[in-house]
Amino acid sequence: MIRMYNKMTTLFLIAMGLTILLPACKKWDDHNQITDDSIKQNLLERIHANPDLSSFAAMLTKSGYADTLASSKVYTVYAPNNAALASIAPSLETNAEALKNFVSNHIASQANYTQNTSGLQRVPMINGKYHNISATAIDDIAFTAKDLVAQNGVIQVIGAALPYLNNTWDFAATDARMPVLQKITMVDSLGSLFRTRVHNLRDESRNFTLFVLQDDAWQSELNKFKPYSNVPGNADSTAKVAGWVVVKDLAVDILYKSAAAIPDTVVSRSGVKVGIDKSAIVSSIRTSNGMVYVMSRLEVSLRNKFRDIIIEAEAYTSASANRIANTYIRDKRDSATGGFFKDIVVYNHGLAQFNLRYRLTEVPSVKFRAYWMALHDNLNGMTTTFTQKIGVDSFNSPLPAYVTVPLNTYAEQFAGEFTLGTYKPTFNLFLTAANSTAVAANPIVCNYIRLEPVF
Repeated sequence: MIRMYNKMTTLFLIAMGLTILLPACKKWDDHNQITDDSIKQNLLERIHANPDLSSFAAMLTKSGYADTLASSKVYTVYAPNNAALASIAPSLETNAEALKNFVSNHIASQANYTQNTSGLQRVPMINGKYHNISATAIDDIAFTAKDLVAQNGVIQVIGAALPYLNNTWDFAATDARMPVLQKITMVDSLGSLFRTRVHNLRDESRNFTLFVLQDDAWQSELNKFKPYSNVPGNADSTAKVAGWVVVKDLAVDILYKSAAAIPDTVVSRSGVKVGIDKSAIVSSIRTSNGMVYVMSRLEVSLRNKFRDIIIEAEAYTSASANRIANTYIRDKRDSATGGFFKDIVVYNHGLAQFNLRYRLTEVPSVKFRAYWMALHDNLNGMTTTFTQKIGVDSFNSPLPAYVTVPLNTYAEQFAGEFTLGTYKPTFNLFLTAANSTAVAANPIVCNYIRLEPVF
């Protein structure tokens, strides 16, 4: 009896399941019926079947990209409608290269569905250019029809064309709107240095904003920084160094799409704060990977440009002798602030004027005040003070003089001042022990050295 009941229950459940599934299957068949026709068509066929894309379809044929979209490879086509191409198509009819560049600027070699797009994405086209794409727009051009599926990809219809543009570096190198003097320095003279040390403005996968100065504004900034870029007897080298000082902070890897979007201050890759006076923007030029703003003035203060040089004492380049056994890197706690820091101690090394060398680069010709934080917390039971000094270009330079390191002082201390009369592409600074071999007289201790430019 129990078996009969179970069998009847099972038959009943199967029958109910079939009743539920039949309408569901019908709905799935209806879904397939709706999409089958479009999925059977390749991208080229779908574009030709859309009367509002007839102008773009003609461009595909004339440019040679019709075969591309008829192939088995997967693409996304950002297809401008006829209204978007009404004024553009005639100008491209007689220029085969321009037509190919234009058409290929609307085709991506992957399927990009808006429903799967979150945030802003930088998507490559088949010509190497990139566009900023969101779920609703490409380069701020709204989709008028989205996710039109084809056999080998998807079509997004747009109401404006995507112009084929130079990237930011090519603009600077070739465009007549680029001011001459900044181009000579940034591109012709310092091109490789700029691309490696600042930003590679050729990189199509990223977005940049470049500020360029009209010739008068450029010359004004150059003249301001020449005294701090002094290469004796070589005016050309002095101008080149000053040009580098100016230009290295004029590009950022952030896209400011309009003047209104630019903050009052931007921060360069080297950490320099650059104030932007928007009333000085003469023109704005869009590139394939950013924006260029031509400025009638862009003045950066000496104090913003030449910031304090901070040298962590434990990060020395070399020592005057091998005294590793006498060198200690300490983890210390600041009793005043509660913060932690590392410092270096060299004790009982047995050498007069033992020193640590620090290699600096691109040091301007300016007066510096030197400060250090040197904690003499009764080193190895010492209750007497000792002296040490900063050496400029040599370990025993006459200035700055020796300075006493006080006991148990966490505060920063003045260590002297010096003036560099010339620009130093490389520069050696030394932390030098007393001219004594006595253990109690010649330790070295330091957390950091800070060089403050004085103008």
